[in-house]
Amino acid sequence: MLKGERIMKMSCKSCLSFVSCLALVTLLASCASVDYAAMNGPRWKPNGRLKQRVVLWGIVHNHAKGKFDALLKLTNDFEVVGWVDDSASKAMRMSEPKPQNYAKWPKLTPDQVLNEVKPDLVVVEVSNSELVEVSTRIAAAGYPMHMDKPLGTDPVGFRRMSDICKARGIPLQIGYMFRANEAINCATKLAHDGVIGEVFAIEADLNHSYGYPKYPEYASSYPGGTAYLLACHAIEWAMPIFDDAMPERTYSIVKPAPGDPEDAPTHTLTIMEYPRCVATFRVCSRGTQPCRHIRIDGTNGTIEIEPIEDFRTVKHTTGLNENGLTRVDKLVVKMFLKKAKAAYHEGWNYIEFEAPDDRYAGQLHELARILRGEIPNPPGLYEHDLKVHKVSLDACNL
Repeated sequence: MLKGERIMKMSCKSCLSFVSCLALVTLLASCASVDYAAMNGPRWKPNGRLKQRVVLWGIVHNHAKGKFDALLKLTNDFEVVGWVDDSASKAMRMSEPKPQNYAKWPKLTPDQVLNEVKPDLVVVEVSNSELVEVSTRIAAAGYPMHMDKPLGTDPVGFRRMSDICKARGIPLQIGYMFRANEAINCATKLAHDGVIGEVFAIEADLNHSYGYPKYPEYASSYPGGTAYLLACHAIEWAMPIFDDAMPERTYSIVKPAPGDPEDAPTHTLTIMEYPRCVATFRVCSRGTQPCRHIRIDGTNGTIEIEPIEDFRTVKHTTGLNENGLTRVDKLVVKMFLKKAKAAYHEGWNYIEFEAPDDRYAGQLHELARILRGEIPNPPGLYEHDLKVHKVSLDACNL
């Protein structure tokens, strides 16, 4: 090769590298300008209206029908003004949606939602892999959201969307399904407030038996399998016990559930290590959903809840004979104390709550009150959700 040829080839390679770098810089600058514009849009303000106009964006998510039913039940809070049909999406889903369930209401395109209907709230129930992308578009347009989980397989996308909402004060409610569960909220507050002493162990399960025969394929589509799909619900209520302090280490043991293919991530045990506490959350897809439980151990006592819900009213398939499910009228927080503390006596204490007749209605009612201006939009919730997402990704061994 002549010296001139070598110089020319090197120059061409350098030129191509420069062009590639320039393209990357241009792309990043473009993304930054979009984020900057979105974050610097008008601040959200409560509207004061009694009934909030709401759109259901997506019907593919497992919880879509349950959320829709809850919206219809809350007649003093919401008026459903339409829905977006995403059933043609090629994204992975556990089961096929039924558009006929929504046929009585106007079917809208995304552009119609954002530019014509302009609702007070958008409930985002698209497929797991499309949640962050769709929600970012809605946030950039300035609309409050109830967004289902999980929140994506990397920390960047959700943080970008959350930052837009935080900068403009846009309410963002994540669909962690136990946020309105009074029994679980009571248990975590007792643990946080030191009633059972210093907490050294937390255990819970989110076992189930739904989704077969497709479930192994469905779970295999996500890093961490069942840990990605469900452990976040437990991580979300456990972290406030420690004032949202990050665990020293979070990881999961991933196995196939009995009867599943060898590579199916359908049986996971998530472990959160704190300086003096270990939290463990099991999710097995061959388990028994009505027997889900919570136990929190401290140096002065123990808290237990089982069952944690009335599974006849969760608006989600259990994979069981629904007629065989036992009615649950009360959720009971059982607490044994070595020594009396606060208002609780030594020995067994039983704290009862009415079992809610809808898993999602309590959380959505709270959001309606925020939209009206009756209660403030919690400023610390954005950071809490980001921390929960980070720990949830660690739980997937990412």
